[in-house]
Amino acid sequence: MTSEELRQLIPEYLSGRLGSEGRALFEEQLSKDAELQFELEELRATWQGMGLIPAVQPGSALRARFYQRLNDLQSGRSRPVRGGFAWWKPGLSGLVRQTTIVLALFCLGMYVGRVSVGVRPTNDQSAQLQSQIQNLRQTMALSLLDRQSAASRLEGVSWGSQVEHPDQDLLSALISTLEHDSNTNVRLAALDALEKFSGEAPVRQAMVNALSNQDSPLVQIALIDALVHIREKSATGEFRKLSTEANTNSAVRQRAQWALKSF
Repeated sequence: MTSEELRQLIPEYLSGRLGSEGRALFEEQLSKDAELQFELEELRATWQGMGLIPAVQPGSALRARFYQRLNDLQSGRSRPVRGGFAWWKPGLSGLVRQTTIVLALFCLGMYVGRVSVGVRPTNDQSAQLQSQIQNLRQTMALSLLDRQSAASRLEGVSWGSQVEHPDQDLLSALISTLEHDSNTNVRLAALDALEKFSGEAPVRQAMVNALSNQDSPLVQIALIDALVHIREKSATGEFRKLSTEANTNSAVRQRAQWALKSF
């Protein structure tokens, strides 16, 4: 097993998802590889830092069928990376280093600020802190959405969904993910995130446009449900088309017919 393949196993090792045989093999290599030990501790510290940020519960588009198909993500692996032990390099190892440094500097700045002032943060300071957290979430989302691994892109969507007021770059990235991502699960997750931002007219229009461009009945049905949920009446034309076209999946056709009756 190569060093890069071992690095890819770090998240599964930390989360306890490795089987007994895989865990034993990983720990054997870990005892011999100082660089792997360092990266393991980096990611452990990063996850602990991320744990300070409140988790967001998945919405209606991420229901049981999504989790039943998560095993498809196991095929999404990053391309092996060659090179020295630099803090800035592509792949999981580079992301771990970058995120760790960002979190460390962020926490250090907050600590020094509080010690030097000696008082509780003011409303302005709290607002600044929240803004910095939102910027961090958005930066993480955009970085992960650009990765080759489907698992990384799924994590990127999760970060994006936690941004309260996404800018145009993040919205465009999520819309592009919904329309073009090669992985069905990632598209479903992007839809769930976009539904939270459906107050934006371009987001609603993108959800309507995506209906006819999808090749997955799962995504089409989730889109129909989401559009009914946000009461997007401009989608009725697409619903009507799906409900009458002969080549439409039967489950999608039935769901479109139900949607038409819902308005």
